[in-house]
Amino acid sequence: MKIEELKNRNFAEDMLGRTLSKIYKIGPVKSTDYEILSYISIFHPDLIEQHIDDINLYLGLFYKEIITPKSLQGCIQKMFLECIAEHFGKAYTPVQTSILNNSEEKRIFSFSAPTSTGKSHVLFSIIENSDRDVVVIVPSRALINEYYLRLCEEIHDKSINILTFVDKINTAKCRRSIFVLTPERCKDLFRLKDQFSIDVILFDEAQLTDEKGKRGLYFDAIVRRCNRELPDSKIIFAHPFVTNPEAQISKNLLPTEQSISKVYDQRNVGQIFVCEKPDGSFSYFGSDTNVFSVKQVACNYDPIESCIKDNGSVLFYVSKNSIITNAYLNAFSKYIMLCSEIEDPELIEIIEELSDFTGGGTVAYMNYYSQMLALLKRGIVIHHGSLPLRARMLVEKFTRKHFCRICFATSTLEQGINMPFDIVYIDRLESQKYLAVKNLIGRAGRSSKDRKIDYGTVIIASTKVAKLRKLLTQTITLNMQSQLDDNERLDDDYNDFKDAILHETFSDQFNLTQNQIIKLSDNALNEILRCILDKFFNHIDEKGNINLSKEDRKIVVNSFHQFYSNYLGRELQLGEKAILTTAFYIMIWRIQGRTFSTICHSRYAFLSRESERSKLDRLGQSTDQILARFTQKYAELPNNNLCSPISLFPRGLKAKDVDYDIITYDTYDYLDKLIGLYLSDIFYAAFIKYNERYPDDRAIKMANLIKYGTYNTKYIWMLRYGMSFEDIELLKDYIESIDERGIVVTQEFANLPQKVKGCIDRFI
Repeated sequence: MKIEELKNRNFAEDMLGRTLSKIYKIGPVKSTDYEILSYISIFHPDLIEQHIDDINLYLGLFYKEIITPKSLQGCIQKMFLECIAEHFGKAYTPVQTSILNNSEEKRIFSFSAPTSTGKSHVLFSIIENSDRDVVVIVPSRALINEYYLRLCEEIHDKSINILTFVDKINTAKCRRSIFVLTPERCKDLFRLKDQFSIDVILFDEAQLTDEKGKRGLYFDAIVRRCNRELPDSKIIFAHPFVTNPEAQISKNLLPTEQSISKVYDQRNVGQIFVCEKPDGSFSYFGSDTNVFSVKQVACNYDPIESCIKDNGSVLFYVSKNSIITNAYLNAFSKYIMLCSEIEDPELIEIIEELSDFTGGGTVAYMNYYSQMLALLKRGIVIHHGSLPLRARMLVEKFTRKHFCRICFATSTLEQGINMPFDIVYIDRLESQKYLAVKNLIGRAGRSSKDRKIDYGTVIIASTKVAKLRKLLTQTITLNMQSQLDDNERLDDDYNDFKDAILHETFSDQFNLTQNQIIKLSDNALNEILRCILDKFFNHIDEKGNINLSKEDRKIVVNSFHQFYSNYLGRELQLGEKAILTTAFYIMIWRIQGRTFSTICHSRYAFLSRESERSKLDRLGQSTDQILARFTQKYAELPNNNLCSPISLFPRGLKAKDVDYDIITYDTYDYLDKLIGLYLSDIFYAAFIKYNERYPDDRAIKMANLIKYGTYNTKYIWMLRYGMSFEDIELLKDYIESIDERGIVVTQEFANLPQKVKGCIDRFI
C-alpha cells in the first residue's frame, strides 16, 4: 500500500473498514494499524470524526469520551467498558484490566507493554490502593523524582509516608510507607525489613537486569533477595517492548508455580514517520515495507515549524556533546528563532526557582549568565544526565505544564519519564541502543481523553530511514541467564563485587565488599586518617566552618591522595589526583553548608577570574587578555588511563567566556556521581572502622560530614526527612524539634510561601 493512496477518500474509507475489522479481531497490536488510522485522520479528518466512537471502542480506549457507537461491535465494546467500570470503579482499558487481574492472580507477575499503553496509570493504582507498605524500584534518580512528585500529587493522605529512601520516620502519624528507590538504595530495605509490612515490590523499567557491569548484577541480586527475604510480598516487573518478560522469573530462580508473565502489544497512541531531505524538504514514509510501499510521499510543509507555531512541542534527540558545545543552537537555529519569550506567571515562578537553585541569571554578557535559564523563558528545555536532579525535576514540571515548545535531550528521557511531545526528531541513531530509541519514539504523541486519534510524528534524516525501519522491526529480548550466573570475569573491582553478591558478603551497612572493607581497616591508613582528623578539627569554628591555611590544605589534599592510593593498591595517575583535589574542595564547601548555587558561584568566580575582570571593567579597560583558570573536568574513578589532567574548558579560553552552565553540570557530576555515589561510601567506612580501632568522636563526626555533609543532629534529621541543604537553609529556624516521631514547627511556619514549606508539608 502506498501512503499516497490514502489521500483517495474511497480507498481511505475501505482501508478504515478493513483496519477496524482487524483491530476488532486481534486488538490494536500492530503499530502499522495505528499508523494507517493516523494518516486517515490527517487526510480525511471528517471520515474519522464520523466513526470516532467506534474507533476508540475498538482500540479499547475506554477512558475517552464515548457518545454513541454506530456498529454492533462498538455496542459490544461499550458493554465491555461498562462492566470494567462497574467492577473497578474506573474506566480502565482492557490492557490495564489484565495487568490488575494478573497482579492479583499470582505472587509474581512480569509483563511487557509499549510506551503509552497507560501502564504507569495502573501501576499507580496498585500502589495507591494497597493497605500496606509498597516498594517501587526504578533505574534512575530522575525516575525517582517522577514517581515521587506524582505520588505526592495524587495521594493527599498524610498518614502515608512517601519517601525516596528507606527510613523509619514520622512514626507518630504514619500508618504505611511508599518507598521509591534505585537498586543501590535498597540496602536499607533489608536492614530494616522487620520494621515494615511490605505488600508489593514493583520493579519498573526492569530491563535494567541486562545492563552490563555492576548495575545489572546488583539489580538481579536485589530481585533474588526480595524473593528470599520477603517471601510474602508480591513482586511485579514492568518493561517496555521486551518479548520475553518471563526471563525475569527464570534467570533469577523465582518459583514458577507462583509466577505469571504476559506480553502486551496494544498501544494507546500511534506514530507517523517523516524524513527530512538534504534540501530541507520533508516526506512521509511507512515504518514497515511489508505493509507500506517504499515510496515516500511529499509533505508540503515543515511539520516542525507548523507544530511550534500551533503551540505544540518538539523533542530533538541530540548528543550530550552537541549540548555542551552549543552545536545544537546552530543546527536548529531556524526553530529556536520561532520561539519568543512567554509571559506567564507560573513559567516565571519555575524559572525563578531554578535560578535560586543553580545561581544562574538570564541577562546576557553578565556574570553567572545561564543560557539554559534564558532559553526556558522562550519555552526551550535542555535535558541530559549532568543536569542536577532538582533542576531536572523543575524542567520536567515545566514540560508537564505545557510551557515546553522545544526540548533538546539525550537518552536520559528514555527510561520512563513522562514527558510526551507532538514530534520527536531523532538527530542520532545508535543501533546498539535500539531500546532507548524505541522508548524515545514512544514519546511522540500524547494520550488524551479527546474524541480523536492520538498520534505523534517521528522525524529522521532521509539517509537513516532504512536503519530506522530495521530498528523498529527488531525484537528486544532479555538475556535468559543472569550475569550473576555466567562465567564472565572482567576487572578486579567487578570480580570482587560479583563474588560478594554471589556469596552474600556484600555489606549493606557500608555498600562495599568485604575485601574493600578489609582494605579500609588496614593499620597503614591510621596515620593518614589521624592527620586528616587533626587538620580538620583543629580548624573548625563554632559555626562549623573549616578554616584551613593554604599549607594545611595541601597536607589534607595529599593525605586524601595517599589514602586513595593505599586503597587502590597502586600509585595514582596525575589525572586521578587532579579529580580528587577538585572533589576535595567541593566536599569542603558542602561540609561548610554551602548550597549548590553558592558552590557554583565560588567555582565560577575563581575560574573566570571575576575580581580581576571587575577591576578592569571599572577602569573601562578590556578583559580580553585574561584567560580562564584550569580546573579538572569530572571523570569516573578509578581510571588508570588518566595519565594527565583534562581541562573543563578549552585551552586559551577568555575568562569572560567561561560558561556558567558547564560549571553547574560539572559541579553536579562531582557532588552526585563522584562524591555521593562513590567516594562517600569509601571515606565513611574508613572513618567508622578507624573509630572501631581507636575510639575517637572526631572520626564519627567526620563520617557524618562525609555521609550527610554535616554532623549537626538537627540537620541530619532534616536530611533524613528528605530536605536538601537549600531547604535546611530556609527552614532550620522554623523547626522547633525533629526526630523519628515527627516534626514540630513554629507558629511562623504557616506564613512561609508554599514552595518553601512544600518539601515537608506531608509531615506537618
